[in-house]
Amino acid sequence: MLTTFTIALVASASVACALIASEKYHGHLTGDAQGTGPQKIHDGSVPRVGGVGIFLGFCSALLYCKAFVPSAREVSAPIWLILALSVPFAAGLLEDITKRVRPAIRLMATFIGAGIAFFFCNAALSRFDVPGVDALLALHPVFQLAFTLFCVGGIAHAFNLSDGLNGLLGGLVCTASLGLALVAWRLGDQHILFSALALGGATAGFLLGNYPWPRIFAGDGGAYFCGTAVALLCIMLVARNPSISPWSALAMVLYPFTDTACAILRRLIQRRPISQPDAEHLHTLLARWLSREYPVNGRNFASFLIVATTFPVALTGSAIAASTPALVGLAIAYFVTFACVYFALYRRVVSGPATSDPVRAESTASSD
Repeated sequence: MLTTFTIALVASASVACALIASEKYHGHLTGDAQGTGPQKIHDGSVPRVGGVGIFLGFCSALLYCKAFVPSAREVSAPIWLILALSVPFAAGLLEDITKRVRPAIRLMATFIGAGIAFFFCNAALSRFDVPGVDALLALHPVFQLAFTLFCVGGIAHAFNLSDGLNGLLGGLVCTASLGLALVAWRLGDQHILFSALALGGATAGFLLGNYPWPRIFAGDGGAYFCGTAVALLCIMLVARNPSISPWSALAMVLYPFTDTACAILRRLIQRRPISQPDAEHLHTLLARWLSREYPVNGRNFASFLIVATTFPVALTGSAIAASTPALVGLAIAYFVTFACVYFALYRRVVSGPATSDPVRAESTASSD
């Protein structure tokens, strides 16, 4: 297990270092400039192709496990899983380079990847522990496919929206990977265990160049790859292990799920397109608030606080993975806490004077 994690970390970090060192050759294509959108609150131009390292680190570790680790020989169809994840990764990477791939195309890429995993990796949502929904899913596999595509696309997009601060996306992915690995380890599911370790290691390698000083960003390629990977591993874990609750998957992605649901609701109330970006995500508000007191490290503190509070939630979810009532209670408690914190920050930041907000002053209008 340690070898798997290390291979992914070293491969990912090596690619990230190479991309950072060669920025002068590709920065005009891959750079993410300051002030190109309300959600972009970093300084200067930073390469947004760190997803290349995450993807290659994950693939290297997974293929190594399949070939050389005896206890991981049962890791089935790694090529199909890599192929499924390469589709949303490629669509996101193309957006990172050209800036011309529409959100609908990227979302469709996650559907295609989920479809490949559905047919070849047993990534099928067949139960929710909700009587009416479970009865519908039992009627025909086409309903399972539809629910799988919807959930994978939604979670992948949620992780992309959460990629708003250096260290935040990587921290959330590492947290989800750890939670999945713990559940898989207790169940003896080698497939999910080694896949989660590969994803966590690759993301940790990327974080070495992303936090606390952002020398490289994951970009849409990294965000869509990570989000799709977490979603598929959650679905596969539930599908392969009937003893755990499908709600355990939600515990691993509570922050991106809740923040995205909040963003959709907020934009509907404000009568704006739900795909229109803004600087009112919880992590953005927290960064703007902390930057008033800590101009240099406020954003880093914001990333750390969100990941640090999400980490015990994922651990708790992994510990109670077999109990649907307990997991539902955990989700409700998280939703209520999120709402209270969000409204408190919103009143302090959005309703406060704009001139006292150094982070907000960096933002201009653009699109996701």
